[in-house]
Amino acid sequence: MDPSPKPKLPTPTATKVGFVLWGISIIWWFAYYSNYHGAFGLLDLKLMCINGATDECVFFQQRMGRTIVPTYYPIFWYAGLIALAIGAYQSWMARRAQ
Repeated sequence: MDPSPKPKLPTPTATKVGFVLWGISIIWWFAYYSNYHGAFGLLDLKLMCINGATDECVFFQQRMGRTIVPTYYPIFWYAGLIALAIGAYQSWMARRAQ
């Protein structure tokens, strides 16, 4: 049994990029859907709009019309998901190589 602790592996860049993309997506989603019934109004329904378009999301978009914030599309959400999956794979491979 090796008494020395294993060094902590650095976080893969893909993981960091994934979290940044998710952050951008959350900010964009919040800024866009805040235009309908305020920032926290109907939040339980608007939350589902972060990763796709439900019937409620389409309804909200139709009622809002044009806003200063561009219409939210979950492109950064899914790009972040892909980056996080790549980062998880890189972490797994790095642990196996130790």
